[in-house]
Amino acid sequence: MTPAFAEGMSPARQRLLALGILLILLVAVVGALVVPVFLLHRHYDRSIDDLGDKLVRYRRVAAQAPELRTALDAVRAREGRKFYLHNTAVNLAGAELQETVKAAIENNGGRITTSQNTAARDDGRFKQVGVNVQFFATTPALQKILAAVETQQPYLVVDNIAIRPLNAFRGFRPGPGQEPELNLQLDVSAWAYPDPVKPPGAPGAGAKSCGEWRCNRSIRVSAPGSCGSRRSCWWRSCWGGRPTGAAPSSAFRWPTHPCSRSR
Repeated sequence: MTPAFAEGMSPARQRLLALGILLILLVAVVGALVVPVFLLHRHYDRSIDDLGDKLVRYRRVAAQAPELRTALDAVRAREGRKFYLHNTAVNLAGAELQETVKAAIENNGGRITTSQNTAARDDGRFKQVGVNVQFFATTPALQKILAAVETQQPYLVVDNIAIRPLNAFRGFRPGPGQEPELNLQLDVSAWAYPDPVKPPGAPGAGAKSCGEWRCNRSIRVSAPGSCGSRRSCWWRSCWGGRPTGAAPSSAFRWPTHPCSRSR
């Protein structure tokens, strides 16, 4: 059957038209089959090249492992932990810093009047703990105190020092062999390691969370249970911990005490 548009053509032209249409169809079919294969091949070539580059880099990094282990062992041998406060909790680290500074002052002739901790600050993954101390000391005693603070382990840093003479009026002269006392204010800081992170299921994990059974300090909400160690346990609520308050939802149910599972 000859199409209407080809009825006026000569047989030779009709054959050429048929061959042209056949050629176009063949090119379309070949393109539909070959082009995706070509694109997929190019994609895998690029992936192989990327993986080869990564493998070369990883091998180069792995070749540095012995050197890095040696450097890590050298760092561990220096016991860098001794340059930080022993306690990780902020309040205990502050008390430790107060005792260290107090010993440095009193053992070198100073007389402390007031001592208080300043607010702890985050310094990367560490905590910077500070203490503000006011005391009296002579100039030679102050020199010894600062030397003792500088040579302490853990490391202590003097952030600020204010020095005021006690007898600042004109014409004052100390007696023979006497050193005038100074009124001093000293800001000293040190660094503490962060609290170790405990896994969610570990005892005492999530000490600041709520909605869980607790066996340490908390607001007592329900009747205590007892574990094998006979420590009191209670449920810490998430709505303020009021002993007589109602639960925020009527669907709330007190969870099963973990101690009862082992009974």
